[in-house]
Amino acid sequence: MFVSYIVVLRYMESESKKNLIHWENIFLESYIKGLENQHYLVERAEQNLKILRHDMKHYSKMMDSLLDQKKYDEIRKIVRHINEVIAKNKVTKYCNHLVINSILSNMMDMAASLNIRVSLDAAVPKEIPINEYEFALVVANLFENAVHCVKDFEKEKRWIEVKIHCLADHLLIETKNEYQEEIVLDSITGLPKSRKGGSHGLGMQSVLGFSEKINANLGCYLDNGIFHIVLFAKL
Repeated sequence: MFVSYIVVLRYMESESKKNLIHWENIFLESYIKGLENQHYLVERAEQNLKILRHDMKHYSKMMDSLLDQKKYDEIRKIVRHINEVIAKNKVTKYCNHLVINSILSNMMDMAASLNIRVSLDAAVPKEIPINEYEFALVVANLFENAVHCVKDFEKEKRWIEVKIHCLADHLLIETKNEYQEEIVLDSITGLPKSRKGGSHGLGMQSVLGFSEKINANLGCYLDNGIFHIVLFAKL
């Protein structure tokens, strides 16, 4: 009996390590892709703006000539074109933290590719009082769970709301989205069970582990077809 107990414990420890390595690998891959994407976007934007600056002298001469001819509508077209070039080459910054911003960039790109409207409220400074990689993993898991929940809905129902505040005294992560299939909540944790059976999916297990580590309150509730999940901790 004792030997069986030891075998079970070792098996559970092995599975736990496998899950940890799995999610660390996913996070690192996502993080690296985020940095690569941001680097590419910044380089492309800088190049396009360099071209625009070079061409400004030509635009200026064109507008001077059009002004002499009193062709104001043509001048307005040129100004609109310049503004469009500037707008297209603006690199979006979701927050001031490099790692979290990389994750958010990936998640926002994923949502955009699936035509999901995202209302994002992110306030994360450069320096935070918690482990940035564990925090980023939680953000990615909750964001991705919301995306997967709504990605097959009709267009008007394909939306999510995400709030991420990590300030000196508290941490708040909240996601909202519509749901259609039945969500079964665990009687012990109060969190959604995996549709594949068993307790929670690996992503939710990761979130739960993080919340326990920082003594956070983690909960969810269903309200008129809207699924809410909230993680809050005093830091």
